Amino acid sequence: MVPSEITTEYRDGVALIRLEGEFDLTNADDVQDAVVATTAAGVVLDVTAVSYLDSSGIRAIDRGHRQLASEQRSLFIVSPPGTPSSWTFRVAGFGGDVVLETLEAALASALRTRIAS
Repeated sequence: MVPSEITTEYRDGVALIRLEGEFDLTNADDVQDAVVATTAAGVVLDVTAVSYLDSSGIRAIDRGHRQLASEQRSLFIVSPPGTPSSWTFRVAGFGGDVVLETLEAALASALRTRIAS
């Protein structure tokens, strides 16, 4: 298995979580934990460097998304076209309002969320 890494930083009050490597049953809960551990109103999850994402990873992201929504917070996912995750998110039914093609677009959306709250 390819090593996986989760890093979190804050930019202008927006939480930016970057995933790298493979995410599956063995580490999916770590993704959800990272998402819900943030304190920002707007959270960006950058999966650009994810080489593999199975249904466990998708479920963990969806659970994190739902928990944030229940707290009136927002999650935006960066998944550029052509990346392994872009097809997965489309098939799983994540909409274009949540899954964005660039980090800049996701950060801008999350910043608007932060300002609105």
